[in-house]
Amino acid sequence: MWRIILNVLGIIGLVLALIVVTKMLSVTHEDYYGNRDIYLYDTGNANADVRKEITDQLQMFQDGFTARDTSVIGSYMDQLFSRENVLILGAMPNEIYSGFTEATDLVQSDWLYWGDVRFLMDQSHISVRDSVAWVATIGKVQFDMSRFLVLPLRFSGVLVKEQQTWKFQQAQFQFDLDFSWILAALVLLSLMLIASIIRLVYVIIKY
Repeated sequence: MWRIILNVLGIIGLVLALIVVTKMLSVTHEDYYGNRDIYLYDTGNANADVRKEITDQLQMFQDGFTARDTSVIGSYMDQLFSRENVLILGAMPNEIYSGFTEATDLVQSDWLYWGDVRFLMDQSHISVRDSVAWVATIGKVQFDMSRFLVLPLRFSGVLVKEQQTWKFQQAQFQFDLDFSWILAALVLLSLMLIASIIRLVYVIIKY
């Protein structure tokens, strides 16, 4: 009888853990994807003309991640990234890319191995002071390994104006995950571990 109860509790625990993890990985802010008139981070202080200039660059950035054509990576990076003081922070721990060459390697790697990346560039926050701009937006990535694996993203960056063209000097990719669910997952996994230990002790004592 106890064996049946422990097995049932184990199954329930696994189901609950799966639900919690799925909740943590769900794409947030779904309402923003179907409405270009709402802004998660507000519009920023850029005037209409400057905003258009920067949005055009952001759309070019998105177009590269949509096409994922590595044959144009050189011209793509020249159009969008400064060659001075470039720093990109990737979405994973220890993904720190300093310099134009390393930044190029990261972008090319994302095109080859990451997946379908979509950012809400029209709804970006864009703020400007003199020849420096700060941008932030959200997006999501559908990984090549599975069409069911879709994770929400945040993207932010600093652009500088060089010869009348806005170019990235810093950029950061970040998974936009709800880590408040981690505590619930840890509690569930701890209970499952305790149940497994109890079951093991029971089996050892009985046999």
